[in-house]
Amino acid sequence: MIRDRYRTISAPVEGTYRELASKFIARAFPIGDEAEFKRLAAAFGNEHPSSRHVCYAWILGTNGDHHRANDDGEPSGTAGLPILRRIRSLDLTYCGVAVVRYFGGTLLGKPGLIHAYGEAARLALEAAEILERVVMERWSLRCGYDRFDGVKAEVLACGGRLVDPVFAVDCTATIELPLGQGAMLRPKWELLSVDVEPINS
Repeated sequence: MIRDRYRTISAPVEGTYRELASKFIARAFPIGDEAEFKRLAAAFGNEHPSSRHVCYAWILGTNGDHHRANDDGEPSGTAGLPILRRIRSLDLTYCGVAVVRYFGGTLLGKPGLIHAYGEAARLALEAAEILERVVMERWSLRCGYDRFDGVKAEVLACGGRLVDPVFAVDCTATIELPLGQGAMLRPKWELLSVDVEPINS
């Protein structure tokens, strides 16, 4: 079942956890796709060139069904998965967390690493403002000038928005509506000679 809302964080935040002189610094990001996370995580790693590892996890998709975890050389399952579990524990998506580690000279063992990476991620996410966002669907719109203001008012009234309107022979635009609203409004608009078609995105 597709959700009509999802939870994410509003802005990048950090948290720091120390264990036996090792330091773990986590940064959580809101992200739109994997490429954006890679760019942000790489920049974060570049801020810490002497750190031993940059481990991470991210979740994408309205239902949180796309995810990845990476241990970056730490023992398998000791870094990425604990980070991923912390993101999942808050039911977040479109969110990623990267953690850098500064080795303090004492081996932590697998249980210690699992705990430390998870705690660093938890502290970062604890500092974040969590937002609930409405899932939007996109439609193409074409209508006469006499219909445009009425359609615009209905789009705004149901929490939607118009993107890139063009005023030529007809009025055209992309409209974004809360999930399900387009299908409800389409029959009415078609009776008024307003052409609307769903956009796959």
